[in-house]
Amino acid sequence: MTETFISPADGNEVFQAQYIPKQTGSPASDDPSMKAYISTYPPLGQVTQIGKSTTVFTALLEIDESRASDPWQISLWHSDGKQWQEVPMDPLRSVEAHPIALQSPRVSSGHVFTRLYFTTPLAIHLPTNFTIKFRGGVDKPWKWVKDHQRTANGIVMLKSVSSQDAISSDLGDYIQGLNPILKSKNYRSQSPGTTLWSVEAPIEAAVGEKSTFKDIKFGLPWGEGKFSR
Repeated sequence: MTETFISPADGNEVFQAQYIPKQTGSPASDDPSMKAYISTYPPLGQVTQIGKSTTVFTALLEIDESRASDPWQISLWHSDGKQWQEVPMDPLRSVEAHPIALQSPRVSSGHVFTRLYFTTPLAIHLPTNFTIKFRGGVDKPWKWVKDHQRTANGIVMLKSVSSQDAISSDLGDYIQGLNPILKSKNYRSQSPGTTLWSVEAPIEAAVGEKSTFKDIKFGLPWGEGKFSR
């Protein structure tokens, strides 16, 4: 009688070959299925003039279909020159409400992404900086879009002001860090939606024929981030 001996190691290999499917590794971080792209309207990275004070901000998240059911969260951060504030954005279900500017699908190496829209209204009175942060669930870390895809802050400002009463009489609302020694006053302009400002500062009189000079710090128009690079 001939016996076939299978060692424990051999038996384990036979079992694995017959019953355990080959495992695949996790996708690489640069694989299209692991990518997430954010775009917005009004757009990030530029200045946008808007026609009315209450504007609907829309964020488009493009991800792989396998991640579309994840509990994604997106927040709009904004500042009109003062403290930054956060506004959570809600999922947008209506296809008709999708901005035309965000309807061109992204394709990367033949990979088509699933598109999720999020939105929130925001009242704009002064030039306002804004950016986006997002995450794939409550247990995931937040990511800033400026770090994730090197997208600069966006800026929105009213295109025109029809009433002089809607313009602040305080120049400090438009100039960040306005020097307190400056005295300012605004005047109605003949050009619609335009305001003229006069700014005065105290300075010593000339001494004889010798003129007096003085350097005065003014401030930063619209606040930091007015000009995107």
